[in-house]
Amino acid sequence: MQGDSEKDLAARCRAGDKSAYADLVRAYSARVFAICMAMLGNRHDAEDVAQQTLLKSLTGINGLRHDEQFGAWISRIARNLCIDFIRKRRRKPSLAARQADPAWLESRDYRELQAALAKLPEESKLTLMLYYFDARSTKNIAAMLDISQCAVQTRLCRARRQLRKLLDAQ
Repeated sequence: MQGDSEKDLAARCRAGDKSAYADLVRAYSARVFAICMAMLGNRHDAEDVAQQTLLKSLTGINGLRHDEQFGAWISRIARNLCIDFIRKRRRKPSLAARQADPAWLESRDYRELQAALAKLPEESKLTLMLYYFDARSTKNIAAMLDISQCAVQTRLCRARRQLRKLLDAQ
């Protein structure tokens, strides 16, 4: 993307033009995903962090000082979110590792997770279960549910948010 059009789109986005943000997402989503994939090495994690990056850039567009530097700015957000993700992953054992451990299945955390999942709407629960427990890709889930991949990512984002609220309330 050329500097002038990047600058123009960022300025229009800052002014509240949603179509300008959509154009920026189209222009930079592949770069953001490539950064996340390179740093995380896992497609599912890269998709999640890339989605968080795009969301954070939308909500933080007013913090961008120089509109012509949108590409560098969003790349920096992606790198920082990947670093945060890696740090969190080091602190917590993976869900797969926990599932293999019978003690995990009897733990309070597991019971709380099961209770929270039971409270989710079926659409949210199904999407989370397919993605995290069956390790299916968003593309695969989209084909199964006959919806777009973007709709799957939106459902995952909402479902994670709902699950987080339920777990925080417990």
